[in-house]
Amino acid sequence: MTGNGKKHAGAPPPEAADLDLGGAVERLRELHAAGPAVSGRGLEAMIAGATLGVSKKTWLLPGRRELGAALLRGAAPEALHSARPYRVVPAGPSPSARAGQAVGLGMAGESALCFLGTGSVAYGTLAEVLAHLVPGVQFVVSWYHRPGPFARPVSPIGLFRTAGLSVAEVDGSDAIAVYDAVRAGTVLVMAAV
Repeated sequence: MTGNGKKHAGAPPPEAADLDLGGAVERLRELHAAGPAVSGRGLEAMIAGATLGVSKKTWLLPGRRELGAALLRGAAPEALHSARPYRVVPAGPSPSARAGQAVGLGMAGESALCFLGTGSVAYGTLAEVLAHLVPGVQFVVSWYHRPGPFARPVSPIGLFRTAGLSVAEVDGSDAIAVYDAVRAGTVLVMAAV
């Protein structure tokens, strides 16, 4: 289900059967309202769709805004920065390092889903790791179309398409659209927020 109660057309991954998209989005909204342990207000649908769109065997590499992904995997709010048992890499300050870690996990034969934001894309993070990208690594970018405190955003879509990689542009507030794109194995999911 989405945050607005619509049913998802496809079946959820078996290991996420206890969480539907609507329930996951609502859980993140409740946690955001409860306090500062989890940031990412406004990104709940994107986080829920992406997290439930991959297997629990997939490593998640969230930034500080996407730490709710660890909660959806079962980590307690007080354990968000040490959620490795849930295959969630602790959020660090460097998006470039996070993207590099995702590629490193892919090189080790693991699947990985890396969350990035508009600012990290503006500074060329994805262009740097593209040369080493291997199958099983996916990126979800929370793409802000309004100006921010960073360089003018340059979309990496053309770069990925030129390299022959799959790209999906979705509404980041639509959990089903994000879920479908991630579940399909899309390498770069641009989630407009």
